[in-house]
Amino acid sequence: MSYTKRFVGIDISKSSFDICILPDNRSASFANTPAGIARFIAFVAELGTVERFLLEPTGGYERRVMEALLSAQLPVARVNARQVRQFAGACGQLSKTDRIDAFVLADYGQRMETTLVSPVSAAQTALVELVARYRQLSHMIVQEKNRREKLSNRADSKSEAWIEESLHFLGEQRQAVVDAMTACLEVDDTLSEKAVVLMQLKGIGLRTACFLLAGLPELGSMDKGQIAKLVGVAPLNRDSGKMRGKRTISGGRKPVRDALYIAALPAIRFDPKIKAFYAKLKANGKPGKVALVAVMRKMIVILNARMRDHLATVID
Repeated sequence: MSYTKRFVGIDISKSSFDICILPDNRSASFANTPAGIARFIAFVAELGTVERFLLEPTGGYERRVMEALLSAQLPVARVNARQVRQFAGACGQLSKTDRIDAFVLADYGQRMETTLVSPVSAAQTALVELVARYRQLSHMIVQEKNRREKLSNRADSKSEAWIEESLHFLGEQRQAVVDAMTACLEVDDTLSEKAVVLMQLKGIGLRTACFLLAGLPELGSMDKGQIAKLVGVAPLNRDSGKMRGKRTISGGRKPVRDALYIAALPAIRFDPKIKAFYAKLKANGKPGKVALVAVMRKMIVILNARMRDHLATVID
């Protein structure tokens, strides 16, 4: 007995979200509030089987909708916004409204392969929020330090005192965030064990482990080519006919890539195998940045393999 495969595209904004159901070609709109989301869940319960719900990252506005769908054990895929816009352009859909965007998301789900979002623990959700706050605080600290550098050298400058006060406050709060991240790991055995696996590689400390756990939950569930591409450290071909272009990296998750970059710097100094790998690339004429990206790729491949082995042990 066959059933109609339904795909629901969800375009989410701060105050509301629009949905489109294909192939039924039905549309609806709901308030992005607890009451509106509850009405949405009740609405989709009457649809019957849904193959997939598709939504994009929207700066956190999508979080409550996604959590409600996952709590209802419904299949959710969070797709790359740029890829969806490219898909819309390729289909000739140049207009853009909330309703059209919902249709494009549903159509994307019908035609393209997407990956389901796995339910996460409360500690994992908290860790994601803490990592985001850590990055916000770090960015504000850099801004304040830049402002301090641009001040005049007047001895009576009140601005400098205010900036120093802000830096002290921001530094204390950032340390409090680090303490909270540590507490997250302590209360969740799964996260704690994963962090231990990651920190066994030189260059990966507590903060970097938290960044990877929050920003790359797929670690250990993909092959080495997929994980490198997801992070954005896989070399991409640029060939046409007889022309062989330079291999470059593109796309991927920049926050994860930034964390790997910071981890790669001590790794090439203190990990014998990584150090030898980097030295060999340099000896073969590779520019420093190219060699460093290759180190980042090697590190994420190693971490992915170790996490895969760890997960297989836990399942057994």
